[in-house]
Amino acid sequence: MSMIATSHVIIGGTAAVAVTALTHNPAAALAVGILSHFLCDSLPHLDAPANVKFRADGEVIWDRTLYIFAITDSLAAMIIILAIWIAKYNFAFFTPFAWGALGGYLPDLLDNFPIWRDQIHSFPGFRAFHKFHIWIHDNWRFKYPMPQYWKLGTLTQIVTVLPCLYYLLK
Repeated sequence: MSMIATSHVIIGGTAAVAVTALTHNPAAALAVGILSHFLCDSLPHLDAPANVKFRADGEVIWDRTLYIFAITDSLAAMIIILAIWIAKYNFAFFTPFAWGALGGYLPDLLDNFPIWRDQIHSFPGFRAFHKFHIWIHDNWRFKYPMPQYWKLGTLTQIVTVLPCLYYLLK
């Protein structure tokens, strides 16, 4: 797991809109969203329920609570993004916002979803991608373990998401 999906898609979409406004290159939107994902994952953040369990190799054990959390978060992210996408961008398929939001979510969708995670890791390069993704998390995870620092993790996401929403909705 990583930063909650709602934060990733809002930040990824906002970063893509901002970079596109500066560079006038909408083709960069997906890449900017993906990059924003890893930048966000490098910050202390809340990314799962407090009682998440891990295997000996550090992989998350997906139980009912974690599935409910992940599905609820993903649905909330989808509703928020659809609302912004429709209200601000008339649901246009090629908007930087939509591609940046997708990029913000894509690393977790590929790397963490238990139904296809193991198959994806078997493709060339994706095992290294997974190790990189975990490495980004481990930089803060051991200094600020959740749930002990859940307030810091929540605050980090609020402090990063609120300015993004302001920028998007102004």
